[in-house]
Amino acid sequence: MHFAESSYVILSEGDEFTTDAKPRLRLQPETWVITAKLEEYSLRMYQKDIEEKLGPGFAFAKYLCFRKGDQSRKQEFMRIYQQIPTVETEYGRFETRAEQAVPPIDLPELKAFVELTMHSCPVVPRLLGYQEGTQGKDGRVPGGFLVSVVWEKVPGEPLSQEYFWSLEFEHREAIRQEFRRVYEQLVRCGIRPCIATLSKLIYDQSSGKITISGFRSAARINPETGWSNTNFPKYGLAELPPRRDWRLHESEWKY
Repeated sequence: MHFAESSYVILSEGDEFTTDAKPRLRLQPETWVITAKLEEYSLRMYQKDIEEKLGPGFAFAKYLCFRKGDQSRKQEFMRIYQQIPTVETEYGRFETRAEQAVPPIDLPELKAFVELTMHSCPVVPRLLGYQEGTQGKDGRVPGGFLVSVVWEKVPGEPLSQEYFWSLEFEHREAIRQEFRRVYEQLVRCGIRPCIATLSKLIYDQSSGKITISGFRSAARINPETGWSNTNFPKYGLAELPPRRDWRLHESEWKY
């Protein structure tokens, strides 16, 4: 198994991608126009990984896009998940690669967005569409899965350590209280980001509002889970003293 930056997913500016209607989620069929590629990573699998049922390998690329026909060209996010060949078969015969094809796998990001949409969660970006399909005969893995997920690009920018800790205490405290408000609403929907970082918090300076994003690695959480101030240091909104029992000494935390 090998995780790294990659360039398997080939979509260029102006290319179009379609998502089907999903009546239960009130999603209409849409066509999305690619604006720019932001990043791509891949999880490559060796044959021994496949035999150990760790596969299949896949690449996932993040793009900016807009809804076709939207004169404002409002930018949204799209992620493409694409099955890729087992290591050392990338340039193998068509039949060799096609034999590796599997239907769409369970993707934590898509499952999280669907569940949050069904809960009408107000503190996360809106799911705008998704498509679970397969690659064509000219695909990396003919017949292998090809999944797209489109979600709202909300106002604001991801918080950073540099920006947050450059603010006055009163401003930082306002951000912490806004984070607590939205995090408690998110927990009631039973989903949270698996990796807690400041960058998961999209902060709109003009309104002071926070949106929680970053569900590519999502985890379930008991909706009855109560609030704990330990969420502040987990997300980088407080700094901890250099001691193992820091939970017992909140007075030493830096806010």
